[in-house]
Amino acid sequence: MGGLSSSTALGLPLGTLIGGTDWRLTLWAVAGAGLVAAVGIVVGLPAVTLPVAGLRSRLAPLRQPWVLGVLVVTMAALAGSYVLYPYVATATDGVTGGSVATLTILLFAWGAGTLTGTLLAGPLTDRFGPERVLTGSLLAATLVLAISPVMLTGPAPALVWAALWGLCIGVPVIPQQHRLVAHAPAAAPILLGLNSAAVQVGIAAGGAVGGLAQHWLAPSQLGWPAAVITALAFALAVVTTRRRSGTSPSLHLTSKERR
Repeated sequence: MGGLSSSTALGLPLGTLIGGTDWRLTLWAVAGAGLVAAVGIVVGLPAVTLPVAGLRSRLAPLRQPWVLGVLVVTMAALAGSYVLYPYVATATDGVTGGSVATLTILLFAWGAGTLTGTLLAGPLTDRFGPERVLTGSLLAATLVLAISPVMLTGPAPALVWAALWGLCIGVPVIPQQHRLVAHAPAAAPILLGLNSAAVQVGIAAGGAVGGLAQHWLAPSQLGWPAAVITALAFALAVVTTRRRSGTSPSLHLTSKERR
Protein backbone atom coordinates (compact mmCIF):
# COMPACT_ATOMS: atom_id res chain seq x y z
CA MET A 1 0.00 0.00 0.00
CA GLY A 2 2.94 2.32 0.55
CA GLY A 3 3.88 2.08 -3.12
CA LEU A 4 0.32 2.77 -4.22
CA SER A 5 0.06 5.75 -1.88
CA SER A 6 3.41 7.14 -3.04
CA SER A 7 2.43 6.89 -6.69
CA THR A 8 -0.87 8.56 -5.85
CA ALA A 9 0.82 11.38 -3.96
CA LEU A 10 3.22 12.14 -6.82
CA GLY A 11 1.64 10.71 -9.97
CA LEU A 12 -1.78 12.34 -9.87
CA PRO A 13 -0.60 15.92 -9.30
CA LEU A 14 2.18 15.55 -11.89
CA GLY A 15 -0.23 13.98 -14.38
CA THR A 16 -2.64 16.85 -13.87
CA LEU A 17 0.09 19.43 -14.32
CA ILE A 18 1.44 17.75 -17.45
CA GLY A 19 -2.05 17.19 -18.82
CA GLY A 20 -2.79 20.89 -18.45
CA THR A 21 -0.38 21.44 -21.33
CA ASP A 22 -1.32 18.47 -23.51
CA TRP A 23 -3.27 15.44 -22.30
CA ARG A 24 -1.30 13.22 -24.68
CA LEU A 25 1.86 13.94 -22.73
CA THR A 26 0.24 12.45 -19.64
CA LEU A 27 -0.41 9.19 -21.47
CA TRP A 28 3.18 9.10 -22.74
CA ALA A 29 4.39 9.70 -19.18
CA VAL A 30 2.24 6.83 -17.91
CA ALA A 31 3.58 4.54 -20.64
CA GLY A 32 7.16 5.53 -19.80
CA ALA A 33 6.64 4.96 -16.08
CA GLY A 34 5.07 1.58 -16.81
CA LEU A 35 8.06 0.58 -18.91
CA VAL A 36 10.47 1.56 -16.13
CA ALA A 37 8.39 -0.42 -13.62
CA ALA A 38 8.37 -3.48 -15.89
CA VAL A 39 12.15 -3.38 -16.22
CA GLY A 40 12.48 -2.96 -12.46
CA ILE A 41 10.30 -5.99 -11.81
CA VAL A 42 12.29 -8.17 -14.20
CA VAL A 43 15.68 -7.02 -12.95
CA GLY A 44 15.15 -6.24 -9.29
CA LEU A 45 12.57 -8.64 -7.88
CA PRO A 46 13.45 -12.24 -6.96
CA ALA A 47 11.34 -15.12 -8.13
CA VAL A 48 8.51 -15.91 -5.73
CA THR A 49 6.90 -19.34 -5.55
CA LEU A 50 3.54 -19.76 -3.82
CA PRO A 51 1.30 -22.81 -3.48
CA VAL A 52 -1.02 -23.22 -6.43
CA ALA A 53 -4.61 -22.32 -5.56
CA GLY A 54 -7.54 -22.88 -7.87
CA LEU A 55 -10.50 -20.55 -8.29
CA ARG A 56 -12.56 -22.62 -5.87
CA SER A 57 -10.04 -22.19 -3.06
CA ARG A 58 -9.65 -18.49 -3.80
CA LEU A 59 -13.39 -17.93 -3.45
CA ALA A 60 -13.85 -20.30 -0.50
CA PRO A 61 -13.37 -17.54 2.14
CA LEU A 62 -16.44 -15.74 0.79
CA ARG A 63 -18.57 -18.45 2.38
CA GLN A 64 -17.69 -17.07 5.80
CA PRO A 65 -20.02 -14.19 6.73
CA TRP A 66 -17.35 -12.42 8.77
CA VAL A 67 -14.80 -12.48 5.96
CA LEU A 68 -17.41 -11.32 3.46
CA GLY A 69 -18.41 -8.52 5.81
CA VAL A 70 -14.83 -7.34 6.18
CA LEU A 71 -14.40 -7.29 2.40
CA VAL A 72 -17.60 -5.27 2.01
CA VAL A 73 -16.19 -2.76 4.52
CA THR A 74 -13.12 -2.36 2.32
CA MET A 75 -15.26 -1.97 -0.78
CA ALA A 76 -17.59 0.59 0.83
CA ALA A 77 -14.70 2.58 2.33
CA LEU A 78 -13.11 3.03 -1.10
CA ALA A 79 -16.44 3.53 -2.85
CA GLY A 80 -17.27 6.38 -0.48
CA SER A 81 -14.23 8.42 -1.42
CA TYR A 82 -14.37 7.55 -5.10
CA VAL A 83 -17.90 8.87 -5.40
CA LEU A 84 -16.19 12.25 -5.30
CA TYR A 85 -12.56 11.76 -6.27
CA PRO A 86 -12.93 11.12 -10.04
CA TYR A 87 -14.89 14.37 -10.28
CA VAL A 88 -12.74 16.43 -7.93
CA ALA A 89 -11.62 18.79 -10.69
CA THR A 90 -15.23 19.76 -11.41
CA ALA A 91 -16.21 19.72 -7.74
CA THR A 92 -13.44 22.17 -6.84
CA ASP A 93 -13.88 24.39 -9.89
CA GLY A 94 -15.35 27.13 -7.71
CA VAL A 95 -12.10 27.16 -5.73
CA THR A 96 -9.57 26.63 -8.49
CA GLY A 97 -11.29 28.81 -11.09
CA GLY A 98 -10.07 26.34 -13.70
CA SER A 99 -6.44 26.85 -12.70
CA VAL A 100 -4.42 23.70 -13.34
CA ALA A 101 -1.75 24.84 -10.88
CA THR A 102 -4.28 25.27 -8.05
CA LEU A 103 -5.87 21.91 -8.80
CA THR A 104 -2.42 20.32 -8.80
CA ILE A 105 -1.74 21.73 -5.33
CA LEU A 106 -5.05 20.33 -4.04
CA LEU A 107 -4.30 16.92 -5.51
CA PHE A 108 -0.82 16.96 -4.02
CA ALA A 109 -2.33 17.78 -0.60
CA TRP A 110 -4.73 14.85 -1.00
CA GLY A 111 -1.94 12.51 -2.13
CA ALA A 112 0.38 13.61 0.68
CA GLY A 113 -2.43 13.05 3.16
CA THR A 114 -3.06 9.57 1.74
CA LEU A 115 0.62 8.67 2.00
CA THR A 116 0.80 9.99 5.56
CA GLY A 117 -2.29 8.00 6.52
CA THR A 118 -0.83 4.82 5.06
CA LEU A 119 2.48 5.32 6.89
CA LEU A 120 0.73 6.03 10.20
CA ALA A 121 -1.79 3.20 9.89
CA GLY A 122 0.69 0.43 10.71
CA PRO A 123 2.09 1.91 13.95
CA LEU A 124 -1.40 3.01 15.02
CA THR A 125 -2.77 -0.47 14.38
CA ASP A 126 0.03 -2.02 16.44
CA ARG A 127 -0.62 0.36 19.31
CA PHE A 128 -4.41 0.66 19.42
CA GLY A 129 -5.60 -2.41 17.53
CA PRO A 130 -7.04 -2.66 14.02
CA GLU A 131 -10.67 -2.23 15.05
CA ARG A 132 -10.16 1.14 16.75
CA VAL A 133 -7.99 2.47 13.95
CA LEU A 134 -10.44 1.29 11.29
CA THR A 135 -13.58 2.67 12.88
CA GLY A 136 -11.89 5.91 13.90
CA SER A 137 -10.60 6.59 10.39
CA LEU A 138 -13.95 5.78 8.77
CA LEU A 139 -15.82 8.02 11.19
CA ALA A 140 -13.37 10.85 10.52
CA ALA A 141 -13.67 10.30 6.75
CA THR A 142 -17.45 10.48 7.03
CA LEU A 143 -17.27 13.85 8.78
CA VAL A 144 -14.68 15.27 6.37
CA LEU A 145 -16.74 14.26 3.33
CA ALA A 146 -19.97 15.56 4.86
CA ILE A 147 -18.55 19.06 5.30
CA SER A 148 -16.97 19.22 1.84
CA PRO A 149 -19.49 21.77 0.45
CA VAL A 150 -18.60 24.07 3.33
CA MET A 151 -14.86 23.61 2.95
CA LEU A 152 -14.88 24.17 -0.82
CA THR A 153 -15.40 27.89 -0.42
CA GLY A 154 -11.81 29.09 -0.66
CA PRO A 155 -8.28 27.87 -1.41
CA ALA A 156 -7.12 27.66 2.21
CA PRO A 157 -10.02 25.61 3.63
CA ALA A 158 -10.05 23.47 0.48
CA LEU A 159 -6.36 22.68 0.96
CA VAL A 160 -6.91 21.65 4.57
CA TRP A 161 -9.95 19.60 3.56
CA ALA A 162 -8.06 17.77 0.80
CA ALA A 163 -5.21 16.86 3.16
CA LEU A 164 -7.60 15.61 5.86
CA TRP A 165 -9.63 13.62 3.36
CA GLY A 166 -6.49 11.96 2.01
CA LEU A 167 -5.27 11.24 5.54
CA CYS A 168 -8.53 9.51 6.45
CA ILE A 169 -8.78 7.39 3.31
CA GLY A 170 -5.11 6.33 3.54
CA VAL A 171 -5.69 4.47 6.80
CA PRO A 172 -8.48 1.85 6.52
CA VAL A 173 -6.90 -0.72 4.17
CA ILE A 174 -3.99 -1.41 6.56
CA PRO A 175 -6.08 -2.44 9.61
CA GLN A 176 -8.32 -4.40 7.25
CA GLN A 177 -5.32 -6.40 6.07
CA HIS A 178 -4.31 -6.94 9.68
CA ARG A 179 -7.76 -8.27 10.57
CA LEU A 180 -7.81 -10.71 7.68
CA VAL A 181 -4.31 -12.07 8.28
CA ALA A 182 -4.95 -12.46 12.01
CA HIS A 183 -8.18 -14.32 11.22
CA ALA A 184 -6.48 -16.98 9.10
CA PRO A 185 -2.68 -16.65 8.74
CA ALA A 186 -2.42 -19.79 6.61
CA ALA A 187 -4.81 -18.30 4.05
CA ALA A 188 -3.24 -14.83 4.11
CA PRO A 189 -2.31 -14.66 0.39
CA ILE A 190 -5.86 -15.54 -0.64
CA LEU A 191 -7.48 -13.18 1.85
CA LEU A 192 -5.20 -10.28 0.93
CA GLY A 193 -5.89 -10.94 -2.74
CA LEU A 194 -9.63 -10.74 -2.09
CA ASN A 195 -9.13 -7.54 -0.12
CA SER A 196 -7.22 -6.00 -3.03
CA ALA A 197 -10.06 -7.03 -5.33
CA ALA A 198 -12.50 -5.34 -2.95
CA VAL A 199 -10.45 -2.14 -3.22
CA GLN A 200 -10.75 -2.16 -7.00
CA VAL A 201 -14.47 -2.98 -6.94
CA GLY A 202 -15.02 -0.13 -4.49
CA ILE A 203 -13.15 2.34 -6.69
CA ALA A 204 -15.17 1.32 -9.75
CA ALA A 205 -18.50 1.32 -7.92
CA GLY A 206 -17.81 4.68 -6.31
CA GLY A 207 -17.05 6.30 -9.64
CA ALA A 208 -20.26 4.91 -11.11
CA VAL A 209 -22.36 6.15 -8.20
CA GLY A 210 -20.71 9.56 -8.39
CA GLY A 211 -21.53 9.82 -12.08
CA LEU A 212 -25.16 8.87 -11.53
CA ALA A 213 -25.50 11.19 -8.53
CA GLN A 214 -24.73 14.19 -10.72
CA HIS A 215 -28.18 13.82 -12.28
CA TRP A 216 -29.51 15.20 -9.00
CA LEU A 217 -26.57 16.92 -7.30
CA ALA A 218 -23.96 19.47 -8.29
CA PRO A 219 -20.40 18.09 -8.35
CA SER A 220 -19.53 20.20 -5.30
CA GLN A 221 -22.26 18.33 -3.37
CA LEU A 222 -20.95 14.83 -4.08
CA GLY A 223 -19.41 14.80 -0.62
CA TRP A 224 -22.87 14.08 0.79
CA PRO A 225 -23.51 10.71 -0.90
CA ALA A 226 -19.82 9.94 -0.36
CA ALA A 227 -20.31 10.53 3.36
CA VAL A 228 -23.40 8.30 3.42
CA ILE A 229 -21.54 5.38 1.84
CA THR A 230 -18.57 5.88 4.16
CA ALA A 231 -20.94 5.96 7.13
CA LEU A 232 -22.32 2.60 5.98
CA ALA A 233 -18.75 1.28 5.87
CA PHE A 234 -18.27 2.54 9.44
CA ALA A 235 -21.49 0.87 10.64
CA LEU A 236 -20.55 -2.44 9.03
CA ALA A 237 -17.06 -2.19 10.49
CA VAL A 238 -18.61 -1.89 13.96
CA VAL A 239 -20.82 -4.92 13.28
CA THR A 240 -17.91 -7.07 12.10
CA THR A 241 -15.86 -5.96 15.09
CA ARG A 242 -18.54 -7.10 17.51
CA ARG A 243 -18.99 -10.43 15.77
CA ARG A 244 -15.25 -11.01 15.70
CA SER A 245 -15.02 -10.35 19.44
CA GLY A 246 -17.51 -13.17 19.92
CA THR A 247 -17.12 -16.43 18.08
CA SER A 248 -15.75 -16.59 14.57
CA PRO A 249 -14.07 -19.78 13.40
CA SER A 250 -10.76 -19.51 11.62
CA LEU A 251 -10.58 -20.31 7.94
CA HIS A 252 -9.38 -23.78 7.08
CA LEU A 253 -9.24 -24.97 3.48
CA THR A 254 -9.86 -28.63 2.76
CA SER A 255 -7.75 -30.54 0.29
CA LYS A 256 -10.56 -30.29 -2.25
CA GLU A 257 -10.79 -26.49 -1.81
CA ARG A 258 -7.06 -26.13 -2.45
CA ARG A 259 -7.44 -27.60 -5.94
